[in-house]
Amino acid sequence: MKLIKQMAKFASVGAIATLVHALVYASLGALPSVSPWMANLLAFMVAFIFSFVGHFLWTFRDSTGDQPIHQSARYSLRFLTVALIGLLLNAFSVWLVVDIWELNYLMALVPMVFVVPVMTFGLSKLWAFR
Repeated sequence: MKLIKQMAKFASVGAIATLVHALVYASLGALPSVSPWMANLLAFMVAFIFSFVGHFLWTFRDSTGDQPIHQSARYSLRFLTVALIGLLLNAFSVWLVVDIWELNYLMALVPMVFVVPVMTFGLSKLWAFR
């Protein structure tokens, strides 16, 4: 039951972070001066901050305890590694969709929204916030 509750918390924070990422990506990508690559990177940075704070303070609170967020270097570095893996997967999605398949940049949102979050939960649970 504890795992299900934690997964629900992760999904909640992750869904909002994914939405933040998608909105920033879509908004910036619509600007002629911003490439899909830059839009993805900037969207990642905004979503990372939201995601880390949410997971540290709520999702994995049992693991992180009452430790102040400014003393969370170990968790933040590990979670940054997990998030960078997610960023690489998102970048791969952009490359595949935009450069290889020559589809609209918005099609890259499909794996960003449905594949990457599942992978990052596993890495976060088993390593980053352990």
